[in-house]
Amino acid sequence: MLAALSSCGDQGEAQKETIEDRLINSFRNESPQLQEHVTQIVQEARMHQYQQAMNKLALLSATRRLTKDQKIAVELLSKQLRYDMEEEIFQKQSKQE
Repeated sequence: MLAALSSCGDQGEAQKETIEDRLINSFRNESPQLQEHVTQIVQEARMHQYQQAMNKLALLSATRRLTKDQKIAVELLSKQLRYDMEEEIFQKQSKQE
C-alpha cells in the first residue's frame, strides 16, 4: 500500500513538469557544457527571446544524435516557442488596429 501511495505522488509531480523542465531533464546525463547550452535555451525561452531559443534548438537537433526523450523535449519546446511567438505577434497586431 505504501508503494501505491508513493507512486501516486510521483505521478502528480510528473504532471507538474514544464516543457522547459523536460528539456533540461532529458540532457541531465550529458556533458556540463551541453547542459549549460540547454539551460541558456530555456532562459531565452522564458525571457521571450523566441527566435534565439528556436535557432539554438534547431542547431542542437541538427548537430547531435538525440535520444528519444531529447527529441520529444526539443520538439515540444519548439512547438511551444512557435505558438508563443505567434501569439505575441497577434497581440501586437491587435493593439495596432
